[in-house]
Amino acid sequence: MLFQILQTNRSFVFTFVGGCSLVMITFGMTHSLGLYLIPISNHLNAGREIFSLAMALQVLFVGIAAPIFGGFADRFSPAKATSVGILILVISRFWMANIDSQFDLIGSFILGGFGGAGFLGIVLGAVGKSVNPSNRSLFAGIIMAAGSFGQFIITPIINTLIHNIGWATSLYYIVYISLSLLICSYFLSFSGRIKPFSEDSGQTITQALKEAAANKNFKLLTIGFFVCGFHVTFVGTHLPAFLEDQNLPYWISGWALALIGLFNIVGTLMSGYLSGRITKKNVLCAIYSLRSILFILFILSPMNEISVLVFSSILGLLWLSTVPPTNGIIADIFGPKYTSMLFGITLLSHNIGSFLGSWLGGRIFDYAGSYDYMWLICIALGFISSAFHFPIKADSFEQISKSQENPI
Repeated sequence: MLFQILQTNRSFVFTFVGGCSLVMITFGMTHSLGLYLIPISNHLNAGREIFSLAMALQVLFVGIAAPIFGGFADRFSPAKATSVGILILVISRFWMANIDSQFDLIGSFILGGFGGAGFLGIVLGAVGKSVNPSNRSLFAGIIMAAGSFGQFIITPIINTLIHNIGWATSLYYIVYISLSLLICSYFLSFSGRIKPFSEDSGQTITQALKEAAANKNFKLLTIGFFVCGFHVTFVGTHLPAFLEDQNLPYWISGWALALIGLFNIVGTLMSGYLSGRITKKNVLCAIYSLRSILFILFILSPMNEISVLVFSSILGLLWLSTVPPTNGIIADIFGPKYTSMLFGITLLSHNIGSFLGSWLGGRIFDYAGSYDYMWLICIALGFISSAFHFPIKADSFEQISKSQENPI
C-alpha cells in the first residue's frame, strides 16, 4: 500500500513520514515525564500531589488548546500550527529544567500543555483528509504505532539519563530534541499540495461545531474517551512510583513504560486494521472492558519483575489503540474537513480524564498511603466507558464517501 502511495502521491508520503516522526518523538518525551515524579518531588521537598497536579494541568491544557490548534491547522496549515507548538514546548522544557519552586513546576507544565496540543490531532487530521475512509483508521493506527515506538525507544534512554547525569541535565536533551522537530513540521507543509479525498461541502467551522453539539453519537464518544485519558495518565504518571514503592529495581520503571510503548505498536495497528473491517464502536467496547479485566488481574497477582513486564506488555496492546477507532468515528460522522478540530474537542474530554487520573493518583496516595483506591476506580471506569460506546452509530458520512474514488 505504501509503495502505491509513493508512486501516486509523493506529497502525501512527505506528510505521512513527517507526521509519524513528529508523533513518535513527542510521544516518547511526553510519556517519559512520569520518571521525573520522585526526583522533582524530592528536589522541591514536596509530596507527590504537587507533581501530579502539574502533570494533570499539563494534560488539561493540552485538551483546552487542542481545538484551538486544530482550528488553526484547518484554517491555515498543519505546518504552521505544529511549528508554534514546537517552540512553546521548547520554552516549557527549558523552564522545567530550571525550576526552583512549585510555581515554576506548575507553570512549566501548563506551558508544555499548550505546546503539546499542536501535534497528534493535527497529524491525524492532515493524513485523514487525504485517504479513503476505509483506510483512515488503518493510517491512524500506523501514526499511533509510530508514537508508541518513540515511547519504547526514548523512555529507557531518559530513565538512564536521569540516573546517570541528573534529572535537570536530562531535560536539556529534551530541549535539543524538541528543536529538531521543526524539520518534521516542514514536511507537514506538503499537506497543502494534497487534494482532499472528500469534496468540500461548504460547511463553516461554526456549522460544524453546531452539528457536533447536537449529535448524540459524538457526545457518547466524547464522554467515553474521558476514561482513556484517566487510565493512560494515571498509569503513565504513577506506575514508576508505584513500582518503586514495591521495592523493585529502578530499571523496571523505564522498561515497563517502554514495553507499553512497544506493544502498543501492535495494538494500534491491530485496532486500525480491525476498525476498517468491523464496527468501530465494538472495537472500543472490547478495549475498555479488557483494560478493566487486566487491572483486576494485575492487582491480584504477586508483584515482581515478571508480573510487571507481562502486565505492561498486555496493557500496551490496549494503551492508545482507542485513538484509531475514535478518530475514525469522528470522520465517519462529520467527514474529514474539520477532523482536527473535532478530534481536539474529543481530546479535551480525554484530557479532563487525564487531569483527574494524574491529580487524584497523587492526592489519594498522599491521603491513603497507597494506590489501591485508584486501581479500583480505573476498573470501574473501564466497564462504564464500554457501556457508553455500545449505543454509538456512525456511518452517515462514510456511506456518502464510499461512492468516491481515491487510490490511497
